Amino acid sequence: LINSPFILMNKATGFCLAKRGTRCTEIRWTTGNRLFVVSTKKCLGAQGKSVGSEVSQYDCDEKSDLQKWVCQNGTLLNLKEQPFYIEVRADESIVLSKTVGPNNQLTIVGTSKPFISPVEYYTIGGNAFGKICMFPFMYKDRWYGDCTTYDSKTKRSWCATETKYQHEQQGYCPTSCKNFVTGAYYQVNMQAALTWAQADASCKQQAAFLVSIVDPVEKAFLTGRCSLKILAFCDRLSLEQWPWRWCSSRTHLKCKFDLNYHIVSGHPLPNPGHNCAVLDTSGQFLWQSSTCTKKLGYICYKGGIPPAPPRFEEGFCSNNWTPYNGHCFYLYRTPKSWPNALTECRKEGSELVNIRNIEDQSFVISQLGYVPSDELWIGLNDRTTEGLFDWSDHTTVTFTSWEPGEPTVSTVEEDCVLIKGENGNWADRYCDEKHGYICMKQNAIEITGDEGWRRHGSFCYFVGTETKTFEEANEDCKSAASYLADVSNGVDNAFLVSLVGLRPEKHFWIGLTNQNNHDVFTWTNTAFVRFTHWNGGMPGNLQGCVAMASGVSAGLWDILPCTNKEKYICKYMAEGVVSTVPPQTQTPPKCPDGWNRVGTRNVCAKVNKSSLVKKTWFEARDYCRAIGGDLLSIHSSSELLVARGGKAWIGLHFENPNGYVWTDGSALNFQHWQEGEPSNANNDETCTEFVLYNWDEQGSWNELNCESYNDWLCQIRAGREKIYLFLKIYFDEFNTTLDGWLIWKGKQYFLNRMSKSMEEARDFCKRRHGDLLVINNKEENIFIWKQVGYGLWYIGLSVDLDGSFWWLDDTPVSYQRWDENQPNSNAFDENCVTMGYHKGYWRTSNCGREAQSICERSTSPPVNTTAAPTISLKGGCPQTWKKFGSKEECVLMSSSSAFGFKLLNDSIKAVTQNLTWAEAKKLCENDKANLASLRTEWTNAYVELLALTLKTPLWIGLNKDETQGYFRFIDGWHLSSTNWAEFEPSRNKPCVYIDVDGKWRTAFCNQTMNSVCMMSTDVPPTESTVFPGRCPEDTSVEYQDSYTWLPYKGNCYLFVTDEIEWADAASSCVRHGGVLTSIEDPLEQAFLKSNIEVFQDSHTSFWIGIFKTHKGSWAWLDKTVLDYINWGEDEPDSDFGAITTKDGTWSSGRRWHDRAYICKTPKEPHAGDDPRSRVHTSLVVVMLIAIISTMIVVAFWLYKRSPRPFPTFENPLYFNGEKSQPDVVDTNKLIENAEVSEVSEVSPENPEPIFIL
Repeated sequence: LINSPFILMNKATGFCLAKRGTRCTEIRWTTGNRLFVVSTKKCLGAQGKSVGSEVSQYDCDEKSDLQKWVCQNGTLLNLKEQPFYIEVRADESIVLSKTVGPNNQLTIVGTSKPFISPVEYYTIGGNAFGKICMFPFMYKDRWYGDCTTYDSKTKRSWCATETKYQHEQQGYCPTSCKNFVTGAYYQVNMQAALTWAQADASCKQQAAFLVSIVDPVEKAFLTGRCSLKILAFCDRLSLEQWPWRWCSSRTHLKCKFDLNYHIVSGHPLPNPGHNCAVLDTSGQFLWQSSTCTKKLGYICYKGGIPPAPPRFEEGFCSNNWTPYNGHCFYLYRTPKSWPNALTECRKEGSELVNIRNIEDQSFVISQLGYVPSDELWIGLNDRTTEGLFDWSDHTTVTFTSWEPGEPTVSTVEEDCVLIKGENGNWADRYCDEKHGYICMKQNAIEITGDEGWRRHGSFCYFVGTETKTFEEANEDCKSAASYLADVSNGVDNAFLVSLVGLRPEKHFWIGLTNQNNHDVFTWTNTAFVRFTHWNGGMPGNLQGCVAMASGVSAGLWDILPCTNKEKYICKYMAEGVVSTVPPQTQTPPKCPDGWNRVGTRNVCAKVNKSSLVKKTWFEARDYCRAIGGDLLSIHSSSELLVARGGKAWIGLHFENPNGYVWTDGSALNFQHWQEGEPSNANNDETCTEFVLYNWDEQGSWNELNCESYNDWLCQIRAGREKIYLFLKIYFDEFNTTLDGWLIWKGKQYFLNRMSKSMEEARDFCKRRHGDLLVINNKEENIFIWKQVGYGLWYIGLSVDLDGSFWWLDDTPVSYQRWDENQPNSNAFDENCVTMGYHKGYWRTSNCGREAQSICERSTSPPVNTTAAPTISLKGGCPQTWKKFGSKEECVLMSSSSAFGFKLLNDSIKAVTQNLTWAEAKKLCENDKANLASLRTEWTNAYVELLALTLKTPLWIGLNKDETQGYFRFIDGWHLSSTNWAEFEPSRNKPCVYIDVDGKWRTAFCNQTMNSVCMMSTDVPPTESTVFPGRCPEDTSVEYQDSYTWLPYKGNCYLFVTDEIEWADAASSCVRHGGVLTSIEDPLEQAFLKSNIEVFQDSHTSFWIGIFKTHKGSWAWLDKTVLDYINWGEDEPDSDFGAITTKDGTWSSGRRWHDRAYICKTPKEPHAGDDPRSRVHTSLVVVMLIAIISTMIVVAFWLYKRSPRPFPTFENPLYFNGEKSQPDVVDTNKLIENAEVSEVSEVSPENPEPIFIL
């Protein structure tokens, strides 16, 4: 793996960065930009953020900013986001300094190569859903700084995804092994949820690529293997500049974008940022364009080791034909249809041109007289099979270079392909259109001699035969009266690709370098840079010399240490060529009013500032282009003086695989990054802002999310007198009420700029008929963010100690925008949430902290209304109750010394007074009792009989609002059985009563009815906080199809992303050793929600084990008591339950719907655990006989009066359309005559109650 251990040393002092005793010790990069000392299991950290702070070894803490380091220029260690560098002093002390000198330079012992920043590893398989490995991590009291095979039965390397392995989330480590059997291998990562960039990195860590689908056979194979939405292939290039292409070296043969996905424009969508492609396997396996930040599954492809492409001698070509790599080429401009052009080529013994690789493409557009206005037929077509392109000579398609939006997806038959435009990209057209064409044929066997130099245009080129450093290569070129090659345009670059693109060497020096000035790139023969062609991630903040890559990245430029030894390309002007005389200097044209000249260029620039209108990078670019210009490009330090104050977008952005480019197409020869930039934080920052007030400091460019809002800098050509805007400018329009509220999209908002605690801020909102802000989507968050000023602003979100969060008005949480490392689960005193000015991110905060706040209300209050009082009014006591002194409670005086009816250890009393649930609870508590808990069959039976006799419903001790959101008796007992009525329990009614039919129903707690109190000497059991055991291994299926269970408390869970029917999901869980999951309380709900929300982009919901029985009630498949529900709005409306990935609410579906699913199984005991103590069999028999004999009368009564049928076999896995018939019992007479006429005295000798009917 790339993050291998190394020893860092400072050459100036000869001292190592890390020591153990007197010996140098190895360190390695770990997760979160930390440096892990292998021998001591500590992390390198600073004592503080000041000059002279000691740098030493500390316990690893991924949240500490003092342990995060960044590699600068390959030799400096910089404290991340701070202006401090590690300095090794002569006394061997290591401290922070702001100055940079010899004592700051660090190199890896044993090599001259610089050390690079860390690489994050994405897990494969396991139960971590593709999350990155967390290094170091602690497992069984031991620290691991790398992947390990410890405790792995398959001896496959694995890692944890959290430091302390508390939740046992882990996955297998990627491998870069290349010793595989020749052939195609596919890795279907169905359980992962990664962005395109993360999925691409995961595949590349395994020497593979995101899959590219190149023929119908491969498509059919993947269709049979997958049943989910998968990130299957990619393109991170701007649709305006580059075509869709495969990110691997495999070609793009078949392209069928899903028209049904977006009926108006179809796919690929032209929307900014929709540059990645998704394989939608839910239907016909069509392709869709999508944003690259969606988190989906993905498929990696690893092919066999391809043979090196053959290198042909140029040989001999007949008159006017141009030789290249074993073939001869000729460009005809006589317009002909594609079939006629093919016929004409074949008359010459040739074919329409077959372009096999980027080198062929570069040759065609650089050496045959091709001009950007040409449209020329080539041999590619899909006349045989629609959507499957093939060459006219039927050779294998190994390369494509499509124009943006091509090939066309339509009902018309555009089956033939031509080459066009400046870059020579391809487009399909009607075959009967008439265009010029290019023919190609095999050359004659006649080798021409040369001296190794190749002419192109006015220059000759030579590829060095030995590897040399940059300076050595430059001197060698000078000794041959030449220089290291410069590149003036794309055609010249294409020619160089045709020279070296197929060679086995990885890099070739060209003459560009920034070793003398970090910010400025110059050629060895000239300071003027007109063209650049950077590789992905380049130039970044690197300093060194530039080399052209070959192979898959042929023609792209990389920055390498100048001391590397590479082959090189020399260049000189051919003999007889007359140099062009530069034109005489003319008076420079003027800039329009309000515009400033940019340096010495004939370009004018203007900062577009507005306190109300900001733009995203894409909107700013479109605005500048609409006025005939573009976002500003900057090419020298003098051009930084173009404006002052503020921040504004400029035209620099990151394109994969083309690295950083200016949107106006000019060369990237100058850069001025701030310290630590570009960072591309979270793979989410690819556009550049110019911090105008830092123009004269070390750096002024900052990388930012392209969707952020900002001012912007436009540029236009000098000489224009007027600027016309041909673009309708859209911005968020809002009105203002008379009392200062902003009206936007049906809601009203108020920015309270007075700093208050959260409670005071909420009271402020409520007095104005509102509440603290609830944010439901990104658009609303952006609107509010654009209105707020600096500082923190309270919103209406609250965070619990367990990390769960909710809106104060109980609105479901459907959108979140947490800042990095937020919410802070370790800060137990931060239970409120604020929005910050920086990008509108959210942070937890202490509720007592004073901050500004944002109120929200739906409509304006009526005229002359006042806010509801915040102090409760004094009220009287209920009937028969008396006010007692100055106390707030009322009391009831009773002359009875006994409390109700004695039933074993419980005493039960009916209250025939109509009270709300809270009043009934208070009344019971005054007698040192509680509302009844129906936790035994005989208690339930007696209370049923009370309701039947009184002919009125009775409140019982269930109110989910008072028991953490699920149904548990208020005296602390959990439900052991239930008797819910049909369609119960309700999602929004928290209190429970027992009805006259014995069924439990929910109601709003402010309803009034009779109630039943219970006094008990039984004590509820203490809930365990220790959950021993381990999760089982999934051994019932093939190894490649196995899953890893994820533990939580006493159970283990599988999250399976195969989308199948509910019954099939239930059967699949059984095969894996579990059952479709039940959800017993909000904590388990929160655990499941936190694990499935990562799949929001690929799955709407997961099947769970709840289903509607034949009697119409809901039940769990594993027989768990139904004491908790979380149905969404208007749910349930079908027969089988699922949990949604968006907000965790439950939805329902038909049994034939396909969804992912969650399995659950109890933990297994660890090997060697002692079995629980056993009770002697004879004692069990005696106790059973005693219980049966004492309860026989109650059992007889239960049998006689129960309207419920005998248990029947009811299994929702069987669907036969037949329902069990309920017993038909005439209970009218029984109900009419039933009364409790006498109850025998309960004594210790005869503890069972006897009912006399």
